[in-house]
Amino acid sequence: MLLHGGGQTRRAWSGTARALAEDGWCAYAVDLRGYGETPRDKTGWLTPRQSITDIINVLAWVTARHPALPKPTLVGWSRGALMSAMVAQTVPASVSNVVMFGFALDPELEFAEMEIPEAPAKTRNSALAAESDFISPDVTPRSVVAAFIEQALKADPILVDVKDDTDFNAFDPEQLTTPTLVMFGSEDPGVAIDEAGKMFAVLGAHDKQMVVLPGADHAAQLEDTHDAWIAAIVNFINRPPVRR
Repeated sequence: MLLHGGGQTRRAWSGTARALAEDGWCAYAVDLRGYGETPRDKTGWLTPRQSITDIINVLAWVTARHPALPKPTLVGWSRGALMSAMVAQTVPASVSNVVMFGFALDPELEFAEMEIPEAPAKTRNSALAAESDFISPDVTPRSVVAAFIEQALKADPILVDVKDDTDFNAFDPEQLTTPTLVMFGSEDPGVAIDEAGKMFAVLGAHDKQMVVLPGADHAAQLEDTHDAWIAAIVNFINRPPVRR
């Protein structure tokens, strides 16, 4: 199951989902509240706590729909990576694997309380906002960035309003015991390799891997590293079990 981050919708996964399906995988992508075709919560806000509850409900739906398949693997991108980890921490029996892509944090740091306006801003989306996931210059062809911006402005003409990021402080890497792949691009300035190493070292999962995609940015699955991105995830899911 594919989970987008703060600047994308499930449509950003379309090529990835298609590639996985062509390879024989059952792939689902989810729009969180206020993104794409999913309406906002009645409050107008999106919170991590609400998103995690929604993801758990979708997991249950997918599992019930495919009772003969293994429990889903959660693949989260950026903000979605942290949500994926928190879902697995909350309902470990519901998830086979977790892939944290494009996100890693220093486990000693915490999300700070931010001042929140009384009402959601409902700011109109812009090309600059849509382009924000392509962080490093000259990594992704401009034609790819332009196509991404076009679909982002159509899918999300109004930006989602988020609050209560302190909910993320409930994530405890030591409590994440689900098999976990931490993956990010070598050119992604949003992920510090020393912080990723700290998080990886304390992950509670005994079955864990970390992959750095050479030459990739924050949107590695949309760049020319797409095949390597797919291969890393498929290889992790298909890893042979250790026999004793």
